[in-house]
Amino acid sequence: MFVKTIRCIFFSVLISTSGVALAQRDTTLNREVEVIKSFRPTISDANKISSMPQIEDAQHEKPTFNYSIFSQPIYNTFSVNTLKAATFVSEPDEATGFGLVRAGVGNYNRPYGEVFFNSQSIKNTLFGLHAKHLSSHSRIKLDGGDRVDAPYSNNEGEMFLKHLFRTSVLSINLGFNHDGFNYYGYPEEPIPDILMEEEQDLNYLGSRQTFTKGSFNINLENTAARKNDFTFDFDFLYHYFGTKTGQREHLGQFIADVKKPTYDGTGFLKAGITYVNAIEIADEYMFSFGRNQLDSGMNKQTVFTIQPSYLLGGDVANIRFGLKSWFVFDSSNDLIAKLAPDVRVNFVPVKGLINIFAGVDGNFIHNHYSKIAYENPFVDPQHLVKNSFERFRFYGGFDGKLASKTNFKISVDYSLMRDNPLYYLYKYESPEDPEVTIVDNDFDVLYDNLDRLKFNLEIFHMAYEKMNMVLSGNYYVYKMETMEEPWNLPSWDATLSLAYEVSEQLSLSSDLFFTGKRTALIMGLPGSDPRPLPHSELLVNFDLQKEMYNLPTIFDLNFNANYKITNRFSVFAQLNNFGFQQYQRWLGYPVQSFNIMGGLSYTF
Repeated sequence: MFVKTIRCIFFSVLISTSGVALAQRDTTLNREVEVIKSFRPTISDANKISSMPQIEDAQHEKPTFNYSIFSQPIYNTFSVNTLKAATFVSEPDEATGFGLVRAGVGNYNRPYGEVFFNSQSIKNTLFGLHAKHLSSHSRIKLDGGDRVDAPYSNNEGEMFLKHLFRTSVLSINLGFNHDGFNYYGYPEEPIPDILMEEEQDLNYLGSRQTFTKGSFNINLENTAARKNDFTFDFDFLYHYFGTKTGQREHLGQFIADVKKPTYDGTGFLKAGITYVNAIEIADEYMFSFGRNQLDSGMNKQTVFTIQPSYLLGGDVANIRFGLKSWFVFDSSNDLIAKLAPDVRVNFVPVKGLINIFAGVDGNFIHNHYSKIAYENPFVDPQHLVKNSFERFRFYGGFDGKLASKTNFKISVDYSLMRDNPLYYLYKYESPEDPEVTIVDNDFDVLYDNLDRLKFNLEIFHMAYEKMNMVLSGNYYVYKMETMEEPWNLPSWDATLSLAYEVSEQLSLSSDLFFTGKRTALIMGLPGSDPRPLPHSELLVNFDLQKEMYNLPTIFDLNFNANYKITNRFSVFAQLNNFGFQQYQRWLGYPVQSFNIMGGLSYTF
């Protein structure tokens, strides 16, 4: 009983101090915890509300950059994060404010502003608004020596409503994002003069792109249901996505989760439907060269998923076995059915201290238009990318406590991926001068089947409620079916986050991000440009020339400080990329080097 009480206290403190944790799908330990970040009132959904959230001044807003299994934060260009509605926590009654205003400015001509507001007038209900602007208006030096304009802007807006019932939480979110950037990159060599001419149409160099996304989400979750209670949860999402280059996407998704206890165990069913309609995109899946290689068209996809499973056993040992299935109706392809197992075994030899797990499953990866656009903003705007399928994922490991204030997880998994998209740049001769070669600065896509072995280590430590530490590291081994390298995928990555409360007025935090070497690809054909190619199979008739470039290890070091002048006023400072490394997140696209931002926060 005593160990159980200590465990509950630990996890309560963890949730209230660490911000938002991004949970992995097969573990009980959070993969990443943002220890200090922008204002976000939190309350535990499972607890009865006793007061509205305390406004906490924020330290740090961490964007994320995701490419398949490679996740790397980027501070220097726009990124789009899913906004999370505030949640509830039980606290002693005290005077709380209605919101927070932050404003600042940094080098590279970066203005920043952010506003949070939450209403406290309705019991058991939280209503809030959030708006943010961050932009930069600067130039960046490329590896070839050219200095180019590389502006970006990130604008976010959100309205959320969260209502707490006896055992359930109903959440409603309206979101809006508008992000702009330039195709400013060019790899390795100086930019050819022909691309510097006004209104050239050979590639997108210097062109402006914008992503606009509006979304509506309603979610019902039974957070306080007991083990033997029947539950029905659902999530509905609709979004509209559009680009400056004319592409449009409508996506609607409904997913239901049902839990039904029985005499012997517990049955689960996850089922849903996803519908996507995209226009002004390629008529065929990308596996050819360059932009505008195919006529603009439309793609419609409907994906049905049914995932039943059954849980047997108790708290010490249990097994969950089931089946995952997906049925894909695609206007650009034939009907596709995908099946994968879903088996997981848990064994708890010492309750509250260690849990051993192992299993096998798989996953269908829906590469719809906006997913790929946010994954790699510099991909061909007309892209139509094949869906990927993880046929099997064998995994195992253990997690638990090293000490009363230290949690850990060690795991390994082996995945068999099919049709995994990989990005490359295309190189060709200038139509005006055969002696001049041109490289497109928007990425094309090719595919390969790959096997991936992944080792993972995670540690979370909290000391005296004043210092938190989160360490996460991954090591990858790839086996490719046809490609020489897993283009743009790293051999390892790691994250170290530290936060320390020096005093009631001063708090400090640091985030260190490391990414191993990656190999990028430029591919082309000798002689005249054969594009457009009507069918990707024709590629085998050409003598492809490949140029490989090693992208060095990334060390992205960041430091944040916040000082409370009064209960309402605070000043903050952020030092990003103070390792002064102007690394390339994509070949030809370096990020801003060391940058600093300072500003003022006001709570009301």
